[in-house]
Amino acid sequence: MAAEATFQATSLGVLTVPTIRKLAELRPRRLALMHGSSFEGDAAGELNRLADRYHELIQAPAA
Repeated sequence: MAAEATFQATSLGVLTVPTIRKLAELRPRRLALMHGSSFEGDAAGELNRLADRYHELIQAPAA
């Protein structure tokens, strides 16, 4: 989220949060990022936390 705050590189739209939540429903155990280390563990939980943060960003008033 620190990188998102700095670069604002994610295209946030009305389908971003629901799409991430649908991915979490698949109960993945591993997330492989394009640029960075892979994550192994509660990937579904991490995806849901990411969706929560994006939801907060979308709901926040524009600065």
